Amino acid sequence: MYLAHLPLVYVFQGVAIAIGRADRPEPTDPNRPSDRSRGAHVEISIAGMFGNSPRRDVGFVRAFAVAAEELGFRALYAPEHVVFFASYESSYPYTIDGSPAWGPDTGIYDPLFVFQAAAGVTSELRFCTGVLILPQRPVLLTAKEVLTLDHLTGGRFELGVGSGWSLEEYEALGVPFAERGRRMDEYLEVLRLVWTEDRASHDGRFVSFDGVVLNPKPVSAGGPPIIVGGDSPAAMRRAARAGDGWYGWWAQHDDHPPLDRHLDRLHAILADHDRSAADPDFSLRLGLPIGVDTPDAVAERVEEARAIGVDELVLAPPVPTSGFEAALAAWAEAGGLTA
Repeated sequence: MYLAHLPLVYVFQGVAIAIGRADRPEPTDPNRPSDRSRGAHVEISIAGMFGNSPRRDVGFVRAFAVAAEELGFRALYAPEHVVFFASYESSYPYTIDGSPAWGPDTGIYDPLFVFQAAAGVTSELRFCTGVLILPQRPVLLTAKEVLTLDHLTGGRFELGVGSGWSLEEYEALGVPFAERGRRMDEYLEVLRLVWTEDRASHDGRFVSFDGVVLNPKPVSAGGPPIIVGGDSPAAMRRAARAGDGWYGWWAQHDDHPPLDRHLDRLHAILADHDRSAADPDFSLRLGLPIGVDTPDAVAERVEEARAIGVDELVLAPPVPTSGFEAALAAWAEAGGLTA
C-alpha cells in the first residue's frame, strides 16, 4: 500500500489485495489471468502507521511486529512521506474532491527505520514499503539504505516504490516535480546497477558517476524485489519493464475506470512486454480502500480474493494502541489466520 494512500485506507478502513507469486497453471488467455488459481490459499498481511502519535512509538512498532508474526500475518507494510503540509494545492488522487484524507499535523516514521526495529524482534515476518517515493530521494543513498536493510532483515524486505503526487513535498526537498517519472525510471536502473556491479558507472540525465563501489552487496540476489506502485498506464509500463511486480489501488469514485477494465489494461501492457501476471517472477498487488470496517466484511473480501486467485491480502484496518493485540487477533481471524 502506498504511503499517499495509507491515510485514505485508514479513513475508509479498507483492504489491499496482492495477486501473483503462486504456482499456478497458465491461463487460457495470457492477457487476462483471472482463472489461474480459484480456491487457492490466500496469504494475509497487515499495514500499520507508526510515529503518528506519542503512543505509536518505537516500542509500539516492536510489539506490533511481534504480535503480527505470532498471529501468522505474512508481512508488515508501512508508508512513506518525508513531510506533510497544513494545506495542499496538489490534488490527492484517491478521494473524490482531491483533498488528502488526513489532518494537518500528521507525521510518521521513516518506514526503513520502522522495519529495522521490527526485524530485530521477529524472524519470519516480511516487510514492504507502501510506497517509498523514490524520485525525491538521492538514489545512491537510497541504494545504500535499502541494501543495509536487506542485511538487517535477513532478506525479508521488499521495496515498494512510487513517484508520488505532492508538488509541495518535492519542492520542500529541493527536487523538481516535473519529469519525476523519467527520474524514477533512471533511478530504478541505477539501483539494479549498483547492487550488482563491483564497480558501477552511469551517465544519465539525472545522475552520473564513474567507478562507484557500493558494498556489501545485498543479501537478496540482485537486491530486494522492487514492486512498482501507481495506477497510471505509465506506472504499469514501468512495472512491466523494470519491476518484480505492480502495486495498484482502486478508489471507487467516478474518476477511475471499473476495476476489470483497469486490470485489463495492466494485463495488456504486461503482454506487450512479454510478461504476464501469472509469471512466477511478477507479483500483482492491488489495494482496495472500499470502506470495509468490520471483521465480517473483511472475511467476505477474503473469500472474494480466494475466488479470483489472489495470493495475498493486505489488511489496513484501524488498530488502536490500547488493546491492539486483541484488535489484531480479530482481524487475523477475519482473514482466516486463526480459524
